[in-house]
Amino acid sequence: MLKNFGIKVRELRAEKGLTKEIFCQDETELSIRQLTRIENGQSLPNLSKVVYIASRLGVSVGTLTDGEVVELPRRYKEIKYLLLHTPTYGNQAKLEERESLFDDIFNNYYDHLPEDEQLIMDALQSKLDIHFSDNINFGRGILNDYFDQVLLKDYYQLNDLIIIDLYLSCLTINGLEDSIFRQSAFDRIIEVLICQGDSLPLDDLFMLNNVLLNNFELFFLLKKHKEIEEIILLSNNIMQKIHDFHKKPVVNILEWKYYLLVKNDVKKAEESYHSAVMLAQLIGNAYLAEKLEEEWAQDLKK
Repeated sequence: MLKNFGIKVRELRAEKGLTKEIFCQDETELSIRQLTRIENGQSLPNLSKVVYIASRLGVSVGTLTDGEVVELPRRYKEIKYLLLHTPTYGNQAKLEERESLFDDIFNNYYDHLPEDEQLIMDALQSKLDIHFSDNINFGRGILNDYFDQVLLKDYYQLNDLIIIDLYLSCLTINGLEDSIFRQSAFDRIIEVLICQGDSLPLDDLFMLNNVLLNNFELFFLLKKHKEIEEIILLSNNIMQKIHDFHKKPVVNILEWKYYLLVKNDVKKAEESYHSAVMLAQLIGNAYLAEKLEEEWAQDLKK
């Protein structure tokens, strides 16, 4: 697959007298590190990067790919969809199913994937490892390599959202006490995330919703009450757009915590709690319903 792609890119770039720094511009679309790996044949680009590279070189995509189609295996795409769209809510059986999907990816597809797809799998696996171990070191390598590049962007794509989700998960696990927390970086990504509800394609909106809801504890720790209100509104709008309400119980949790812990409105908090339990029961998730009841009891004691 794309056997001579890197060689062609390196030769054409040299012919045009473009240094890697000039070629990659501000590195929001392609970093110097990524370009180096592509040119050395150490990684494969995804379609969007192939298009970007061709545009920078002033040639057609076909010139660089010898007419090969940059297409992912159908089964891989199916597994990726399941990994991204299936919530576990901490259910051990669901987590084990998730681990078996990763085994399928790494045993049968990983080595032949473009670097961006490998990054998605690495980040998702790291997040699972962090969940099982409470050790954020599983995510440090990825964040060291990619997080600063994400911070440069004003518009996030799927890979960026997955990196941000990993970053926020690390902060949640360590309660903001670790050296990876920077207030300015946190504020920046939250500002950009909240602004993208109307601009992301539908296929990426589900991930935006996940990122905002998966780590909402951080907003209470940092007393980001205005942002909590915005996230509740945005999340409800996203679910209406994509017709996917699996995260609605999580929105209800966020609502009840906001009413209970910020507004001191027990009545409204209880209404959101009952809505969350009802939804969990409607989707047949007894495990989630039980966890909601435990969480509500703990919050009432605070």
